[in-house]
Amino acid sequence: METETSMLKGKRSGAPEHDFTLAHYREILVAITASHPTLSFAEAAPLGRDLLARERFVLMRHDVELSLEAALALARADHEAGIRSTFFLQLGADYNLFEPESAALVRELLDLGHDLGLHYDLELLEQAGSDAAVVARRMIDLMEAFWATRVHAASPHLPMRAGRTLEIEGVVDVYDPLYFSDVKYLSDSTQSWREGVVTGLLSRYDRIQLLTHEYHWSEEGHAWDVLLLRAAMRKYERLYARAEANIVRFREGLRLRQDRDREFRARMESRRDD
Repeated sequence: METETSMLKGKRSGAPEHDFTLAHYREILVAITASHPTLSFAEAAPLGRDLLARERFVLMRHDVELSLEAALALARADHEAGIRSTFFLQLGADYNLFEPESAALVRELLDLGHDLGLHYDLELLEQAGSDAAVVARRMIDLMEAFWATRVHAASPHLPMRAGRTLEIEGVVDVYDPLYFSDVKYLSDSTQSWREGVVTGLLSRYDRIQLLTHEYHWSEEGHAWDVLLLRAAMRKYERLYARAEANIVRFREGLRLRQDRDREFRARMESRRDD
């Protein structure tokens, strides 16, 4: 397996269109807030088409593909810039939203004032044997119940591959013409700004939906392929540490099995008596 040291050879140049350092991301936020008000989807969705009555804005969206830790780095930068953003999270991604560590990171996103959206994989949902939009709605219900929050929007994973989006009850589609055609859509997809860095376009477009992906941005500014491998290594390290902790816990459980079995049986029998 390639080591992280060897992977770091893929570091990108410092040209603005290729600069995906967190320092550059923070510079982008300074430029945005100097020229445009910002909105999250929680703020924009209730407006409907009245959104277009606003002369200028940047609608801030993050699709979280691989790393909640990297998402939190963007969330902190947005918060420091006075920006509220929507973080679109997946159920069925490389991260598990309902692991204790992950759930705590999502809670921190919310505590910073950001809001959540659903980032769904249409191919995965179509394997469910049910209406994909209904399954997506149930995913949203679970997110809303677990974090006691409201989800206002949904975004598809790899929309060009899927070729279509879902109409999900109670939430807006980020590719609805209101957000995709009536405003300018800009994305850093695979670290490729199609028209150049967003900072060079702020004077050209009054209304913008800006999509960024958490794993593209790092302190070092590595290339996307390096960051994919680094995310895989971080996941392996977490799983290995969890396995080590489980070994210690299970060995202790085996040592105390008889006493714990007796205590558990007594508790269950007391419930029956009640």
